Amino acid sequence: MHVCVGAEPMVINSERIRLGEPGAPEWEWFEKDPPRVGPLELRFQGKSNTEEATLLIRQSDVKLEWRVQLNGKRLGKLFLMEEDLTYALAIPGGTLRDGENTLSILSPVGNADDIVLQDIRIDPRPLNQTIREAALTVHVESAEGVPIPARVTVVDEHGTLVPLIALLGNALAVRPGVAYTGSGLAKLGVRAGRYTVYASRGFEYGMASEVVELREGQTRDVRLRIAREVPTPGLVNCDTHVHTLTLSRHGDSTLDERMLTIAGEGVELPVATEHNLHADYAEAAKRTGMAKYFTPVRGNEVTTSVGHFNIFPVVPGATVPDAKLTAWPELLRAMRATPGVKVVVLNHPRSLHTKFRPFGSTPVRSRRTICWSYATGLRC
Repeated sequence: MHVCVGAEPMVINSERIRLGEPGAPEWEWFEKDPPRVGPLELRFQGKSNTEEATLLIRQSDVKLEWRVQLNGKRLGKLFLMEEDLTYALAIPGGTLRDGENTLSILSPVGNADDIVLQDIRIDPRPLNQTIREAALTVHVESAEGVPIPARVTVVDEHGTLVPLIALLGNALAVRPGVAYTGSGLAKLGVRAGRYTVYASRGFEYGMASEVVELREGQTRDVRLRIAREVPTPGLVNCDTHVHTLTLSRHGDSTLDERMLTIAGEGVELPVATEHNLHADYAEAAKRTGMAKYFTPVRGNEVTTSVGHFNIFPVVPGATVPDAKLTAWPELLRAMRATPGVKVVVLNHPRSLHTKFRPFGSTPVRSRRTICWSYATGLRC
């Protein structure tokens, strides 16, 4: 498809495109939907950009890292999320050329992943300007009218998560179509359009929504009340497997952002399970003002070549178990001997990590023993 990029946003692709591994559909619904072979390359006629521009890509079912390049320069990667969303990437000045340009979407190396791309366009304005065409101020309150931490979700008329940007003066954790607020207030920049705004707070609360239409330069206020609808006397809402980018280089949530997501989802007992680290979120919870909403537990995801294990609680100052151990009996003894530990959990037993699947049927040979791991047990 050949289009010209000038002063107005231009569509690079408007067709549905499926990318993936030929002959190996990831899901049943892809069996009769063959993917394009090789990297996706979209050529279009354009003009050079002296200032930053914005690439907008509608994507879905993305689980692995798909690189995005423009004229051979890397812009970034598709957003790691399976939901239908529109993702914005900055195009640095000098990346576009006069004449023919090539946008490339490159598949993960050595891994199969089925994805779907739809609308792809370039806006000649910088990313912040493109996304901040209008402003949306969302207030989330309890049934009694008290501001509470929450998740705010914004979708367009297709149900697609839309690009958002946090406006100054409001601490938020923002991703495409989603913003977590610890104060109940979310000030967001959005593109002009018609949207449905949702407020939620985990499984125990209901959901509220409102449809809004925003013109360029307009600001709208939305007030949403959600009630706790599921009584849970004697029970605690917990998450026993929590990571941060700050401490584990895992995922994309900073430590402070994670405090907002925990409170925003109504989790009352989060267990810190950073990789081979006895982490404690208490200080971060206090710093962000979220300490009154949950009780953090010190834990560790003991990450080894023969499986990942969550252990908790852990006494401050305890020695971290040796992650180089490969024999399960020795490894389990080390984890259970960690001061304070009452729980040991085998994580993602059917997933492949470092060429090992705990509940796989293939014998795994170590330096000391041969282990067979099955869903029904383990022999070492």
